[in-house]
Amino acid sequence: MQPQIHIIDDDASIRESLTALLDAFGWEARTYATAADYLTSLSKPGTDQPQCLLVDVQLPDMNGLDLLSELSRRKVSIPAIVMTGHGDEDFEAQAAARNAFGYFQKPFNTSDLLNTISGVLAPSA
Repeated sequence: MQPQIHIIDDDASIRESLTALLDAFGWEARTYATAADYLTSLSKPGTDQPQCLLVDVQLPDMNGLDLLSELSRRKVSIPAIVMTGHGDEDFEAQAAARNAFGYFQKPFNTSDLLNTISGVLAPSA
């Protein structure tokens, strides 16, 4: 079974490009435009838990870092990689405080992102 990665980003072009990139590496991607869409999917029967999340910080309905806190509150433990177009050292520290596996500022280096995802998936590969 191929690893599953969920992408939560309100930018359709980012979701599409990340999906194509992940597909090229044999990883299954599911995408969500909002935090609410993703949280709703968690309660649907038959929804598989992914091995990794790619989460944008600036979502229309909830800050991506707050989404990580909400997942923790719900006792959902999924390694997350945080992405932002407006980050700084404070965001990086906040992501680390929420146990994010990685932090990337957009535009990011795809090789670095793929290496980080591989690191997340390595124990389950």
